[in-house]
Amino acid sequence: MTFQLVYYSQQDPKWKQDILGFGDSEDTIGYVGCALTSVAMLISGHGFIETPRTLNQKLKDVNGFAGAGIRWGAVSQIYPKVNVKSNISCLNTDAPLAQIDASIAAGQPVIVMVDSTPASGLLTHWVVLYAKEGNDYLMLDPWPYQTDVNKKTYLMPRYSQGNPLRRSIMHVIIYESFSASGGIAQPGSSTTTGTGPTPPVTVPVATPTGSFFARVKADVTWGLNIRSSIDTSSPRNIVVSVPAGTVFTLLGADDYAKIGGVNQWVRVRDDKGHEGFAAAWYLEKIQTAAPVIETVPVPTSTEEAPSTASYQMIVVVKSRVGRFGAKVYETESVKSHIVSTEKMSARLVVIEDVSKARPKIGKTGKWLKVQTQEGKKGFVKAELVALAE
Repeated sequence: MTFQLVYYSQQDPKWKQDILGFGDSEDTIGYVGCALTSVAMLISGHGFIETPRTLNQKLKDVNGFAGAGIRWGAVSQIYPKVNVKSNISCLNTDAPLAQIDASIAAGQPVIVMVDSTPASGLLTHWVVLYAKEGNDYLMLDPWPYQTDVNKKTYLMPRYSQGNPLRRSIMHVIIYESFSASGGIAQPGSSTTTGTGPTPPVTVPVATPTGSFFARVKADVTWGLNIRSSIDTSSPRNIVVSVPAGTVFTLLGADDYAKIGGVNQWVRVRDDKGHEGFAAAWYLEKIQTAAPVIETVPVPTSTEEAPSTASYQMIVVVKSRVGRFGAKVYETESVKSHIVSTEKMSARLVVIEDVSKARPKIGKTGKWLKVQTQEGKKGFVKAELVALAE
């Protein structure tokens, strides 16, 4: 769908006195709720209608705040089709204007942080950028209390503080909505005041002339997780784990350029129809699709093999093991035979039920049944491993 302009003010009496997240009594939406309100405007424009009040409660329900600070990635726990694509701090560097422009051109508005006062020091404020005009952006600013989305509000006159555009933006959050079909309605194309929409004026979206492909590198012998979001703190968003040699179709317009880039993520689809995000630094570019190369041993027993609705979970040996490594034992006992000794950062495939294994990761006194990259199977102390990216 075309992104529709939806305006909310954090100052709206309906929610301005609500406590933001898990903050203190003075941390109200009206006082410090600009980021929350910006997210509410963004996802509502994509068709997932939330007010600052309703989004505040839903984020609390999924532990989506650190105190009064929003956890950007938690939005995908509520709306799996909305994921954080980029989270870029540019306090001491120029803002990535080309990346912002590309996102807006693709029908994906961008949330940015600015300095809200010309006084010394930084007073942070978050707004939504939805169009480029000359050397400035049109924005939805949650601070004023006005509901007219037909009025053009520019970033630079209000928040540049005398700086050029590239230094007026200090942090960038780019969400990608999978429901977006391209284009962003411009002022005058729709309204939230109840007077009814007028025919939308949209920004055209450039579409690729052909498909682009990438392949999991051959040295990724432990396999690669495909996730529904780029959050690596939990296995719950893992869609599937695939072996080295797997070929993906790239779904994002700018994903081909990211392949091989550290801390870059791309949206992919495998030949079985699984879609999600993959770590670009484990992929290599290819010109045309090629057959999948199965290089990782796949468990065959009912106990070890994940169901088609599940996935393999991959863990990595913590650095705390030092030069001694992590021992993989034949049974859940340090007195049993040592099957293998794995160095720090080694990756292991968990071959027990994922729902039972997940709570044990990192816990003292627990064991995980695993398979090494060489195909050896045994048990490792759960406290010595962490969830892999």
